[in-house]
Amino acid sequence: MLSRKRIALAAAGLALAGSLAAVPAATAAPASASAPSVGNVGTTANHCSGWKEIHITGGAAKYMECTRKVNGKSYASGAFYLWDTKHDGKAVQAYAETDYNHWYGDDVTWEHFYGWGNETHGSPKIITGWHRGNDFGLRIYLR
Repeated sequence: MLSRKRIALAAAGLALAGSLAAVPAATAAPASASAPSVGNVGTTANHCSGWKEIHITGGAAKYMECTRKVNGKSYASGAFYLWDTKHDGKAVQAYAETDYNHWYGDDVTWEHFYGWGNETHGSPKIITGWHRGNDFGLRIYLR
C-alpha cells in the first residue's frame, strides 16, 4: 500500500511540476496528502482572458493573460504564440510585461523580449510565469 502512495505522489508531483515552477512559494502544493494545506490560505483562483490576437504586416501573435492574488498581492502571467508570416529576412519580436496601473501610466514590474523568425510554422507556446502586477501586456514588432 505504501508503494501505491509513493507512485501517486510522484505522478502528482510530475504533473504539477511545470505549472508550479513559476508560481510563488505561497501557492506550492503540500508535501504529503496528510499534511494540512496552509500554503493556499489567501489565494484566489486564476482569472484568465480568452485568447486575443495581434496582427501586423509580416507577423502575428495570439495571447492570453491571467491574474491572481496571493495573500493580498497581485500577480499576472501571460501565454502566447508568435508567427513570422512574411519571407523577408525579418523576425517578429515581442515585448512582454507585467505591470500595475496599465491605463494610467505603466508601473512595470517585469519585462522580457522574445523573437521568432521561422516562416514555416509558429513558435512553441511561451509562458511567462507569475510576476507581480495586475496586468499583462504584449506588443509585437517586425525587425
